[in-house]
Amino acid sequence: MTKVEKIRVRFLVEGDEQANKITALLEALGYEAIREIDQDSPQTRLRWAVTRLASSAQLTDREVSILDRVLQGCGNAEIGDELEISKATVKWHMHNIFTKTGAKTREALLREALQLGGVARREPAPSKVDAEPTPASEDDDAR
Repeated sequence: MTKVEKIRVRFLVEGDEQANKITALLEALGYEAIREIDQDSPQTRLRWAVTRLASSAQLTDREVSILDRVLQGCGNAEIGDELEISKATVKWHMHNIFTKTGAKTREALLREALQLGGVARREPAPSKVDAEPTPASEDDDAR
């Protein structure tokens, strides 16, 4: 079976809500949406990655809150304390997150979140919307 080449569309927008709408529209039209994020905004990058992974893996609200804390580097005990749930409950939710995402480790979760989020480093003085035909690599479909 031949692989269909998707056109990658890079865009730069400040708010996550607008980025989600733009991404949904581009994906519905068959494009690969890549949000460019300013290097000075790690929290924005993390939020975007969590949102995209949660959407793709159909995570529950509780799983999303746990994933967010995991990707910030929190351990199970710390997550349990913050969310006022037991460490065993955190482990159960982590099991569900790993099952739904296919990741085996926390590092793999972060990698998956960033890849799924289509996060790209911003080049100096990018155009606001820039479309370029690029063949999808085999790694893009691996997840």
